[in-house]
Amino acid sequence: MKIFDPKRHLPLGWDWENTRDALILGHFLSVLPLFSFLKRYFDAREALYYYVEKSGYTFGSYSYSSGYIQVLDQTRTIAPFSALILGAPLWGLAIFLWVMPLLVWLYYHSFTRNSMAVYTMRRLPDRWEYHRRCWVQPLLSAAAELILFALLTGLCWLLWYFATPAPCRPF
Repeated sequence: MKIFDPKRHLPLGWDWENTRDALILGHFLSVLPLFSFLKRYFDAREALYYYVEKSGYTFGSYSYSSGYIQVLDQTRTIAPFSALILGAPLWGLAIFLWVMPLLVWLYYHSFTRNSMAVYTMRRLPDRWEYHRRCWVQPLLSAAAELILFALLTGLCWLLWYFATPAPCRPF
């Protein structure tokens, strides 16, 4: 069985290690805006509660409070998941997917620089080799990004559903 060799799907002379590192960094940066969902969620969850001062004790003319009690207001509802996830979290995905066509263009352009390897690639017996070297890696990266984003969005939904008190859900 043949193991997938990423170097076979890059333009000739292209450094796989640098490409891999850039893609890992791109995946990380594209998922980073999902942390804004966490901030929005915890702010919305905090708004479900109100605070009541605990009764302290009195010593002479001084009264001391021993803190506050957090009480759930069951008449309030949290914002729907779609309202919390839209906006900033989707920008990371959009930017990453927007960069992939630029990467395809860069790969096509790399064949025409210096050695003009495009002429050699077009004479190969496999006529799709030229296009495969330009399209496979960006398409696989975009698919991996969509899968990663779907998994993380699913985890965010699970957090939203199970960490929100049942009476405060919008449905």
